[in-house]
Amino acid sequence: MGKRLLVIGGVAAGPKAAAKAKRCDPQMEIVIYQGEEEISYAGCGLPYYVSGVIKARDVLISRTPGKFAQDGIKVQKNHQIEKIDVQSRTISGRKIGSGEAFSDQFDRLVIATGAYPIRPKIEGIDLGNVFYLRSIFDADALFEKVKSERVRNVVIAGGGYIGLEMAESLVQLGKNVKIVELAPQILTLFDGDFAGILRQYLEKKGVEIFTSEGIEALRGEGGKVTHVQTAARVLEANAVLMSLGVRPRVELAKKAGLRIGETGAIWVNEKMETSAEGIYAAGDCAETTHLITGKKVWVPLGSTANKQGRVAGVNLCGGNAIFPGVMGTAIFKVFDFNVAKTGLNMREAEKEGFHPIQAIVKGFDRAHYYPGGKESTLKVIADQETGCILGGQAIGEGPSDKFIDILAMALHGKMTCKELANADMAYAPPFSPVLSPVIVAANVLTNKLEGRVRGIQVEEVREKLSTSRESFQVLDVREEDEVKRKRIPGSTWIPLWKLEKRVGELDKKKEIAVHCESGLRSYKACLKLQREGFEKVKNIDGGMLCWCDDLERER
Repeated sequence: MGKRLLVIGGVAAGPKAAAKAKRCDPQMEIVIYQGEEEISYAGCGLPYYVSGVIKARDVLISRTPGKFAQDGIKVQKNHQIEKIDVQSRTISGRKIGSGEAFSDQFDRLVIATGAYPIRPKIEGIDLGNVFYLRSIFDADALFEKVKSERVRNVVIAGGGYIGLEMAESLVQLGKNVKIVELAPQILTLFDGDFAGILRQYLEKKGVEIFTSEGIEALRGEGGKVTHVQTAARVLEANAVLMSLGVRPRVELAKKAGLRIGETGAIWVNEKMETSAEGIYAAGDCAETTHLITGKKVWVPLGSTANKQGRVAGVNLCGGNAIFPGVMGTAIFKVFDFNVAKTGLNMREAEKEGFHPIQAIVKGFDRAHYYPGGKESTLKVIADQETGCILGGQAIGEGPSDKFIDILAMALHGKMTCKELANADMAYAPPFSPVLSPVIVAANVLTNKLEGRVRGIQVEEVREKLSTSRESFQVLDVREEDEVKRKRIPGSTWIPLWKLEKRVGELDKKKEIAVHCESGLRSYKACLKLQREGFEKVKNIDGGMLCWCDDLERER
């Protein structure tokens, strides 16, 4: 008789581990315990179900209990596990509804208890029409409510991935949407300049955004929420979506005496085995390793959960699969913008002791003369000491996924800027410019590494404009029509083609930050100024693409 495997948790990592184990060892007895009615559903698709993009709820269900049964895997729905006994190799709990107690014995165990949404301790949190979006049942409740024309004003607490995806969904449903974010920016896993690009875009779509504001209380009438009170204002709200992030669900593991890692998630080795032999953990409840820093991290993503589940499934059958770690590669869509990242951002790189430099370029999905082109803004980050790629971000209507996947593979290969600049990528006018924007960015980084030009971030420029005007100036080298549309306050305007004749208007004693729309013309301007004896010249990374506020505009 084969070994008996029990799986606690039936959404992503758990079913993946069970399915893989059954393929590796067909004789193994496998039971999945799930606390909900549904099993193996696509949590990442929930915002699109709420918006109506996904018409049928059933398509979110990857595998039903019946399909698992066909493979010899038993599913016990509505069974809440309350205890794991490591010594006796048993689990116990109660059936939801009847309260009937049950227990079961295992030879191998997979803990895939996932994560739960953060529920702030604020006044009014228990009012009606306050929603979360973690399970398919959360989506059901939200879907039913937002269909009503009585729900006009929705406040989203939190500007992370889910909150931003839901902003799109709710706007498409005709709702007035406001986002309240405690941090100084939305999209906190990205750098501030790219978060600014997305904020500007969302505001054009009608989404109001309030940053550096925490929610202090929810107010209501008749048991339902009517207003959201922040530190600065009161917002009308017929519904509130709490999207403040999640925490790993580790209570069972902790009670069982299993080791909890420094991140607060379950500690596992690279085989996904916990501190107890034969007991594995995978998915949003388990921590992992960051492949760049080597440190333990907790990165709850559906793709990671499925990969970890597969590794656990192999190893609990006696295999030797390894899950080395993650780099935080992620992507999501907001309206027509594709937003993606991988590796470290600039803040994280500095915190980890690197000396990061960045290149920001426009990236198109085809040759400029081929019709129908779409654009993304691409950032590539490298270490100034070694030239190794550290991370990247992309945002826009163009091929952000393509750019980030290329960079993710560059990170896996520990490539340097120079190596990336010579990568052999496919080219034809319908698919790419003759030089991929990734290669262009790698060349910009190489120029910086070789000292041809120095860069300066928009945040530093903004600070120096407010504190060091006597010794600092901004030079705008764009064309007149561009300057009329928008301009950095206090900047000096000299078009690139007039720069050599008008160079005398600039002060060599001052630090000069040069910008154009994205960085190419300003790079050429920096080279010209350096040839004219200007030593304190820097190119503003990303130019006007990343300068998202404090603009003078044509009236």
